Amino acid sequence: MVKAYTSNGDEGFTKDFSGKHYLKDDLMIVINGKVDSLQSALDMALFLDTHHSVFLKKVQQKLWQASGEIANCPGDCLNAPITDLDLKELEEYIDSLGEPPNKFVRFTNETSMWFNECRVRCRELETFLVKMFRDGNVRSEVYRYINRLSSLFFMMGYKAS
Repeated sequence: MVKAYTSNGDEGFTKDFSGKHYLKDDLMIVINGKVDSLQSALDMALFLDTHHSVFLKKVQQKLWQASGEIANCPGDCLNAPITDLDLKELEEYIDSLGEPPNKFVRFTNETSMWFNECRVRCRELETFLVKMFRDGNVRSEVYRYINRLSSLFFMMGYKAS
């Protein structure tokens, strides 16, 4: 019988896609946990709001590509890395949602709260990712894409409230 656990991490180590061992609190591992956390919140937002589902599913795919890239995934699993075109599409989608409010916004319904949760988790991801970006260990396109995503989630939450 195959088990859901391996006990390989019992000593505080895990592996990246290449098989290299890392401490579980290594920045790369933490960042991929933040991507996973964002994906989880995004799943809930998608469950509640199908209006943006086509675009948000593409965002999820780009997040998994970023995660793989950060985790040293071999080239064959990076079949659609984030590009400047993705950033342009993201900015155009954000712009299509209208102008941001000029006052403080409270998110007052379940859908808007989940989009805000996505925004918060995205900002946290960006905070951890900036060190890898500054050290040259993550491409500019990836960092800029993550930076823009929090604006997308804010606007979606604002529009849903």
